[in-house]
Amino acid sequence: MDLERIGPGIKRLPPCYWEPRMLFFGASDTRVREVTGEFPHTVVSRKSTHPLFVLKTLPGVAQRVCPCSSKDWGARRSIRRGCVLQYTGVVTDRASYLVESCSFNLPLDPAFLGRLEFRGRVPEECLDERMA
Repeated sequence: MDLERIGPGIKRLPPCYWEPRMLFFGASDTRVREVTGEFPHTVVSRKSTHPLFVLKTLPGVAQRVCPCSSKDWGARRSIRRGCVLQYTGVVTDRASYLVESCSFNLPLDPAFLGRLEFRGRVPEECLDERMA
């Protein structure tokens, strides 16, 4: 699939087309809490969500992802505010901190995947990294 040609029209993207650094909105806080065991710290409502960032693709259709937060809990990396995402041209409206300590293999459960909305791919230059 040529994601460059489809561009901003992409809303749902099957996991077989996912790439590292892709960003998705709409992961249910309740479901993320189930798979991470600790994030988010509080689930505000059954409808609350967090973005997911693709860390890497695994053999088969599996993906390693981590949730993102607008709060900095000591994250090693973050996505810069004002970043223009690849494929869609979406501009990030705030900094997003990668909660890599709560990363997990994405469940291929339609109830989980069905809510995820593709936002774009984060360019390398939009990822800020803290020095240890």
